[in-house]
Amino acid sequence: MGTQKQSWKHGSHESTFALLANESTLKNSGLFTETSAFIPTLTFLSGEALGKELPLVRQQITLGRGEESDVLVMDPSVSRKHVRLSCRRLVGKEDNRGIRVVIQDLGSKNGTLVNYKKTRRAVLKPGDKICLGRVILKFEYKDLADQNFYEEIYRLATTDSLTGLLNKATITRALSEEMAKSARYRRHLSLVLMDVDNFKSLNDTFGHLMGDRVLQRIAAVVRKSMRQQDKAGRFGGEEFLLVLPETGLKGAASLADRVRTDVEGSVAAELNLACVVSISAGVSTYPMDGRNCENLLEHADAALYRAKALGKNRIELWKESQISAQD
Repeated sequence: MGTQKQSWKHGSHESTFALLANESTLKNSGLFTETSAFIPTLTFLSGEALGKELPLVRQQITLGRGEESDVLVMDPSVSRKHVRLSCRRLVGKEDNRGIRVVIQDLGSKNGTLVNYKKTRRAVLKPGDKICLGRVILKFEYKDLADQNFYEEIYRLATTDSLTGLLNKATITRALSEEMAKSARYRRHLSLVLMDVDNFKSLNDTFGHLMGDRVLQRIAAVVRKSMRQQDKAGRFGGEEFLLVLPETGLKGAASLADRVRTDVEGSVAAELNLACVVSISAGVSTYPMDGRNCENLLEHADAALYRAKALGKNRIELWKESQISAQD
């Protein structure tokens, strides 16, 4: 069992643009051209993310502690939606240094400082220091010729910032690709759609920050349980989708139940929660449960719904759900 990894092949910055064109980031944003060499970037100068680089690859991005923010900054001094950064190309400017980046405070509790002066809105200049509560960042331009920077841009475009799993767009595309392979080579493909039980109640009782930590711990359990070829993504607020190539119904059910058991036995204890944290899941398998992505997802969702209806903290198979419904 290995942790999930993203494959990446180093190349020119032109190939970086081509790769990310489908991610609604660099090329689709209208900010960058294939001859651009620099990306406006925030670098964390303090906190748990010390040294991490955040490429500003979209026209607009929000930072904050809450799940609704585009980029999570997990520090109690940061508001749930703290600031918004907007990127606009200046007319007549052909390189990325002609991009104007505006930072705007979103009514944060502890305020936003630029060069240690409180501000509601400001145009950023290279070298500016930004304080979000106790978290300090630096604004600068990064050269795409730096190969390590390629990987950070790719990671930002394809992963969920809270859990580190694939984001919804990427796991959906992975499902489509694996379905095509399974159909071509006549191999099984299984889906596991899982949902955190009573998640709203958990958030209401212990707070959204604890809810975020629960999702992170469950994601860690999922990664530990998967093979190298398996893929997992955050499919919704508290939903996770596992795509299991060359895996039949029995193997998928076994993996799903292993995740369920580990979540029930470890997550609440690790977070010192006086409650049970559990998941329910639905399983569907190609080709017997559906011959396209939509059918498999619908049937996994129906099986998940049945698991919830039967008391939660359990795994249901689409085929067995159908047989039981007819009895």
